[in-house]
Amino acid sequence: MIVETVVTTLDEDGQVNFAAMGVVWGEERLVIRPYVATRTFRNLVRTREAVVNVTDDVLTFAKSALSRERFPARPAARVRGVILADACHWREVAVEDVALPEPRPPGGGRADVATRVVAGAVGRPFAGLCRAKHAVVEASILASRARRLPRDEVLEGLHRLDPLVDKTGGPAEREAMAYIRAHVARLVGD
Repeated sequence: MIVETVVTTLDEDGQVNFAAMGVVWGEERLVIRPYVATRTFRNLVRTREAVVNVTDDVLTFAKSALSRERFPARPAARVRGVILADACHWREVAVEDVALPEPRPPGGGRADVATRVVAGAVGRPFAGLCRAKHAVVEASILASRARRLPRDEVLEGLHRLDPLVDKTGGPAEREAMAYIRAHVARLVGD
């Protein structure tokens, strides 16, 4: 099962990188699948540690997918890294193995970074994801691929998700969708 998360890693200067990312979920092991050309991949290979945060705050998810914004966080207990302050629960992980895609596609493709859970806890109850929150997560993923997908496909996908946010979302989900729309407009136009 793939769970949408916010993975936090540290760069060579100790600066935190927040990255929205689906991870293959397990109780004792997780597989993080970053693109090879990303900060997350470089940080995982260098530090061999990360924190995998689960949150129901879709604005944080959207911004971590589409920007380099930093969010309130606190130090992790067992790894060099940080826990998202508003995480519902998290797993601190140590890298066990890094498998590169073969053959390597253009842009490097996705690596499989196998990790072992070394710590974790619950910060607050997970409220769940209403249809609007699901729509924002899907829109975030679509927007993160806006440079690689045909313009019309991106805009049609967002248009399909908008009614879900309008009908079932609150202010937080509408703000997140507006953020995503503005991001896409900067990349591909309206």
